[in-house]
Amino acid sequence: MQSLEQFTFAAIYVFLPSVPVTHSLGLVAHCPTSARARHILLYPLKGGRHHFIFQVIAWVVWATSILIAAPIALHKQWLNIPTAHVEVLAGAAAIGSVFAELFMIKSLLVFDPKVPDEDSSGPTSPRYRSSRLPKPLASTAVVAMGLLWATMGGGLLLATEFLANTTTKHLYFVVSAVCILIGATTTHGLGGQLRYASAKEVGAEISQRWRFFQPFQGGVVFAATQALGWALFSSSLISIIYLIFSLARGMAYCIRCWVFATGSAMLISQLFLGVSIWMFKDDIRSGIKAVQQPKATAAAAAKRTSIWIPILMMYLPVHIFFTALFATFAVVPVAYASAIWIGGCLIYYLSTIFGEPEHTGKREWPAFKDWFASNLQPALNAWMGTVEVVYDGNVPLDPSKKYVFGYAPHGLFPIGGPYLPLLPGFRKLFPGIHPTPLVASVLFFTPIIRDFVSWCGVRQVAKQTFIRALRESNSVILVPGGQAELIHTGRLFRNREFVIYPKHKGFVRLAAQQGASLVPVLAFGELDTLRNFVDLPAVQAWTYKKLGFPVPYLVVGRWGMTPFPSKTPLKFIVGTPIDPPEVALGVEAHQEQVALKHKQFYDSIENLYHKYQPSFPAYKDVKLVMMYS
Repeated sequence: MQSLEQFTFAAIYVFLPSVPVTHSLGLVAHCPTSARARHILLYPLKGGRHHFIFQVIAWVVWATSILIAAPIALHKQWLNIPTAHVEVLAGAAAIGSVFAELFMIKSLLVFDPKVPDEDSSGPTSPRYRSSRLPKPLASTAVVAMGLLWATMGGGLLLATEFLANTTTKHLYFVVSAVCILIGATTTHGLGGQLRYASAKEVGAEISQRWRFFQPFQGGVVFAATQALGWALFSSSLISIIYLIFSLARGMAYCIRCWVFATGSAMLISQLFLGVSIWMFKDDIRSGIKAVQQPKATAAAAAKRTSIWIPILMMYLPVHIFFTALFATFAVVPVAYASAIWIGGCLIYYLSTIFGEPEHTGKREWPAFKDWFASNLQPALNAWMGTVEVVYDGNVPLDPSKKYVFGYAPHGLFPIGGPYLPLLPGFRKLFPGIHPTPLVASVLFFTPIIRDFVSWCGVRQVAKQTFIRALRESNSVILVPGGQAELIHTGRLFRNREFVIYPKHKGFVRLAAQQGASLVPVLAFGELDTLRNFVDLPAVQAWTYKKLGFPVPYLVVGRWGMTPFPSKTPLKFIVGTPIDPPEVALGVEAHQEQVALKHKQFYDSIENLYHKYQPSFPAYKDVKLVMMYS
């Protein structure tokens, strides 16, 4: 404890005087040689907006630190301050003095003088000088400061072990979080700004090279290192929040382990963010000529949002739900967290279960469905590249007849079937045909995704639901391969095999009973969008037989670690309808008739694959496997 106190006072004595010294060095570096008093006084106002903001922050924090440090200096002689309060005041003064110094250094790095000032007497006054520090060196200095912020935050976490007062520990945790927050935003924002952001002429055009928020730009390596850096940054913040709540509940366990791990995550996140700046591929270095970017408008922002939201809705609901679930139990006592979730889920399910919407479609929201349909194609084009719907038949589908669209194959997350009827290409090819998607019941158990599919008119795949939906909308779309087909999706990556599981006949039997034609649908590319991160085919096949669901099941896509889909073109081929057998409506067809139509359906799937495989370059070396045995 004594060594910590000595270190704290050393920080105060070193960094409090250093702020005016650093400011003086800035005056020497930037003010004109023949500077007058007014140049010195107006210096904070003459270096641009960022310089002014950093100057204000530095001086305010510095003055506050002096006010805090004064009672500590007088403590032993004239004041009788409790030891716990001395800890808080000393720590605050030390941290504040370091904060002030770092912000003062930042203000010097971003100094950017304006046009020459005009003296009141008329002649032009001497100009302020720009920073002579090369941009790569200035950017490196900012990255180094980011590492200092992270180091200081980690040091504060480690110091909590020597603090006896709980309030002081909480303060140190909060300030540590502030350190990593300032450090990360400084490294990414200011570091990149100093290195890339200035507009430079490229021929007759202007290139805007760096923006604080630029998702999926700057090259693959840049995006990957950024993702790792921000992931570790988020983890460290969550860990600090956990420590605060654990300490507040009196249930803190192995604090030293937690603070060491959190401090390490803080430091490593800064390293990744710093390295990412050097990995950024700007348009000038990559030889791309770009025009000046117009200012973001509401329309442009809405367009970007429309590209993101459909993808988030389709691929992230489960992740969002379970993240919220685990986060609640991480920061709230188990008893309270259980009560929150049980009570919340009880209210949620009771308010949405009436009318059996998973079977009747009573929660369908036409306005939402239309909005989603209008934004689906642009979102898929942005994420996948190209999305194409092809009709292999010659005769248009008759909206007055009934159709059962059988979609194959069943991917790890087969959302192509449900959203296919919403694509403009499908609606253009088949006007008046609006198939009701039928999906596995598991999608109606989990909140968020349950709401999303219900609003889009999706229903559960069950016999009575099948019949009801077919009577109401004249057509349905489902994935007959089911989870038996799902467990073989990994063979596309391991063996370059496109597996179809054709053993299910229930959909053929129901279609014949209702007088509906079978329409084969083959999807190229959907299997490539996601893969199982843990590929254990034998284990997954065994768990599927025993549990009805393959385990382990950890879906990843883009960049090999996220749930977002990988970029790959999509091609949906709709085959010629297969007429139902001649049986009375509502009467089950004979087994021979069902077997014949079943064979015709999968023969059509096989023919479509071989016919369109050459037009899909990614599958030129992929072998079709029909798993009849």
